[in-house]
Amino acid sequence: MSSPLPYRFDDPRGVVTITDPRLPQPWINYLSNGTLHAFVSQVGGGMAWWKSPLKNRLTRYRQYNLPIDSPGFYVYLRGSDGVAWSPTWRPVETPLDAWRAEHQPGLTRFISRRGDIEATLEFFIAPGTNALIWDLSLVNTGAHAVGLDVFGYVEFCLLDWKQDTDWACYVKHNLQTDFDPAANAVTYLYRHFHFNPRLADCPLVYFGASEPVCTFDADRDAFMGPYRDERNPLAVEQNAATGSRTLCGDPCGALQVRTQIPAGGTHRLQFFLGGEPQAIVAWPRALEAARASMHALRRAGEVDRLKASLSAWWRNHLAVFHADLPDPDIARQINLWSPVQSVHTGRYSRSVSQHAAGVRTLGFRDTCQDMLAIAYRQPDWATETFRYLVSQQYEDGHVPHQCNPVEQLPAEAKIHIDNPLWLPMVAHAILCETGNLPLLDEPIPWLSETDSLSPVGSASIWTHLLRIPDFLEANLGDHGLPLTHKGDWNDSIGKFSKKGRGESLMAAQQYVHILRLLAGLARARGENATADRLDGLRDKQAAAILACGWDGAWWRRAFDDDGQPVGTATAEFGKIWLNTQSWAIIAGVGSSEQNRQAMDSVASLLDTGLCGIQKLHPSYQSFPAVQDPYSGYSPGCGENGAIFCHANTWAIIAEALLDRPEKAWHYYRQLVPHLALQAVGLDRYKAEPYAFVSNIIGPENPKYGWANVTQVTGTATWMDIAATQYLLGLRPELDGLRISPCLPADWPGFRASRRFRGTELQIEVNRGDATTLTLDGTPLEGSLVPASALVGKTSATVCLTLG
Repeated sequence: MSSPLPYRFDDPRGVVTITDPRLPQPWINYLSNGTLHAFVSQVGGGMAWWKSPLKNRLTRYRQYNLPIDSPGFYVYLRGSDGVAWSPTWRPVETPLDAWRAEHQPGLTRFISRRGDIEATLEFFIAPGTNALIWDLSLVNTGAHAVGLDVFGYVEFCLLDWKQDTDWACYVKHNLQTDFDPAANAVTYLYRHFHFNPRLADCPLVYFGASEPVCTFDADRDAFMGPYRDERNPLAVEQNAATGSRTLCGDPCGALQVRTQIPAGGTHRLQFFLGGEPQAIVAWPRALEAARASMHALRRAGEVDRLKASLSAWWRNHLAVFHADLPDPDIARQINLWSPVQSVHTGRYSRSVSQHAAGVRTLGFRDTCQDMLAIAYRQPDWATETFRYLVSQQYEDGHVPHQCNPVEQLPAEAKIHIDNPLWLPMVAHAILCETGNLPLLDEPIPWLSETDSLSPVGSASIWTHLLRIPDFLEANLGDHGLPLTHKGDWNDSIGKFSKKGRGESLMAAQQYVHILRLLAGLARARGENATADRLDGLRDKQAAAILACGWDGAWWRRAFDDDGQPVGTATAEFGKIWLNTQSWAIIAGVGSSEQNRQAMDSVASLLDTGLCGIQKLHPSYQSFPAVQDPYSGYSPGCGENGAIFCHANTWAIIAEALLDRPEKAWHYYRQLVPHLALQAVGLDRYKAEPYAFVSNIIGPENPKYGWANVTQVTGTATWMDIAATQYLLGLRPELDGLRISPCLPADWPGFRASRRFRGTELQIEVNRGDATTLTLDGTPLEGSLVPASALVGKTSATVCLTLG
């Protein structure tokens, strides 16, 4: 008999409860208000950063060193018996009589008990304050008063993470820690001027308490003692922090609070980890701001008010779309955990997690895709990010591979042919949601080709978008397909284009797709001649694909520098690749027979039937078996035969567009984390049961089933889009909301609420004898709810009967 899973979902509360701290790896939750950010694991490991985890990392975290998942945000409770324990279990790992952890949107909670003391510890960051709040409630269930010493502890980072890892032996002498009585907080100032041109953004970090502290430490070595770590600090063992300050070394914040809890009584206190900007350029204003923040945080009722504002933010975000579905595992993922994860990827791109070190900033293609799931829930956020992305376009139409809005570093200028193709998809998603066509007339500067940092000139957003086909037309290869350059969405496909002559069939399909989107925007603007020109380019590119792309049972993937096909039945490795099969359908290229055959080949050759579809098959062998391999990835890993979940999402959309619901839902269900974990097994799958992963090790590898690169992945956005817009079929378009579901045969229908163009829509989908669509009882033609019919309506009812 298999062991019970160490977690459960509490759907009415929107919580996942973890019942065993000893998981195969950290399961994290992100806490953020959009400026101050943190993640925390099921045992309190984690880190915090101000705007950028690369340049303003407030606390340290070791992703891969042992002990794993440390340090973090630690509370030590020490009783009169001298035994110390933590509500989070880690770091001291003292056995507890009861323990559980709960993750919910924006907040993590620990409930534990040792002896007569019950502890509840909550971590959250709320709108309106730049502090990570640690809210600790203690209950004495016994018949006698209990004295406790409560220690709060964090280890500070040297802000600039690369300096912290590469140059700490020198730059750790450029700091100052102190205890400020007016703030009742340890303060930490990092002042390394030479390598920090961004002084205006350098924060003053503080770690304070809601009530007077009896002593503190601001020097990590003084608090820990020699050859000790977070598991057994000397100061906790001796029940006395040392009052240390430091002008060099390894800084920390440690606060000791002494409390007495009467029999049957309670005690509540908080710690606050925060930051105030402009510590260097506006001293002592930053210190005064920290004091004011601490004063505000200590006001009666303030913590509860902030917690309520956080809950309200998430309620509003999640209320845009909600579906009542007959499958609770699917409903949970679509309604809660997918949109939650899409917020995280919208904020962090592929940058930072318990595995990702934070060195990456915004990938251009990544952030474009992330905004697709933000556009229908928070179009203002998506629009602001879109404007920034447009400003990162060079005047010839191409865009950088990576850009740095917070760090203000030069963009990574190398050309991956797919990068500009994602930008029109974001524009289209925003305008379908808002109908705000004047957005396209806004002027936006170009990015300087001289330094890849400075703005130069200006043009309308529409001009920026039209420059993309110009760039693609100037970068076509011998087959008339886009040149790959350094890569397309598969970065490693650049292997076949080292001489600059390789061509990408996937990029060609995406080019066809965005030409259709741009032509639709042109017609909406009344620019029919422009639309006709774009249609002509689309027809030309589609013809080029048809002339060379079909391999007999599937679409080829690319052409190499010598004009030889990649992804062909005659190849020893990489015979079939997933992405060109799905994107042919999304782009509308190829006959119905070809595309059905292509997806049938996916089902027979790439679908594992366990936890997803492989990216390609068979995997390439690597060095030394092959002297000049396709990739250093081992077989079944990453871009070489893994179950690349991000790519699976397009297969789901493709099958929905083919109106093959059983296959579409089969592929979706395989990737729902809770279901995938159950299918593979906890010890092999390892990752969170509530967050999608980038890829799962494929069957050609002994670690088949290991889910890795978790949390920060494009899988999140595209699974959200695939589920809400293609499986459930509630898809925004320029003229209204399309209602075109692709449902499993055993579903009688579903109900959903959807906020669209200012109208709260209540949508009912049922099965019947004939297909009909009504709006407030009035029949509509086809499957579109026109935006014009919603003008002046604050609410409306849409009923679709599927015949």
